[in-house]
Amino acid sequence: MSVKERLLKEIESLPEEILEEVFDFVAFVRRRRVQAEAPRWSDLALRAGSFDFWNDPDEVDYSLDDIKPER
Repeated sequence: MSVKERLLKEIESLPEEILEEVFDFVAFVRRRRVQAEAPRWSDLALRAGSFDFWNDPDEVDYSLDDIKPER
């Protein structure tokens, strides 16, 4: 018997008031999986080349020489 078949059999034997809790848990697991697989904004920005200008020294206005020591 597959996991899905065992799960369906178990669900069919549950009282109605417990089914809502089971549904909430299944929805939570699905949302967590979708969020884990979704790309993060930082990853998208890096892949899109949004910060490639930092690789060109002529485009960067400041350097480490511009840092002033704290007084």
